[in-house]
Amino acid sequence: MLKWKVLAAAGVLTGALGAGWGYAQQRTAPGFYELRIYKAQPGKRDALAARFASRTAATYARHGITNVGYFIPEQSDAELGINADDTFIYIRGYPSKAERDKRLKVAHDDPEFEEVVLKQERDPNARLIIKAHNIDMHPNGPYSAIRIAE
Repeated sequence: MLKWKVLAAAGVLTGALGAGWGYAQQRTAPGFYELRIYKAQPGKRDALAARFASRTAATYARHGITNVGYFIPEQSDAELGINADDTFIYIRGYPSKAERDKRLKVAHDDPEFEEVVLKQERDPNARLIIKAHNIDMHPNGPYSAIRIAE
């Protein structure tokens, strides 16, 4: 009888520890997001995407900016001003708008960002971006797959 009780207690303890560990491993998402929509120079969208893939995204991550996702539209939408041939879209996440401002300043002051992005965008013959649009966002409602970090 004692053996059964010890095994039952060990099983309950193992289950409780496993559930606690699983809960602790859940990833929560930032509470503030930016939707960035870039209009690239004609024929330069893929070069812009490659610059993000090879260098820019890593610079942002190094400064605590969450790279939520990078996207290429599959169709154009004239009403929204999106041409699938020259549009590059991405979402970045932060704990708050104030943190966004702080982390972006540090990232943009990074010498690698200067070398990779700013130097190229200042050169009219090498620049990749015509225009960048920014929309600040936050998750809304319990029906969203995104959990807000507390």
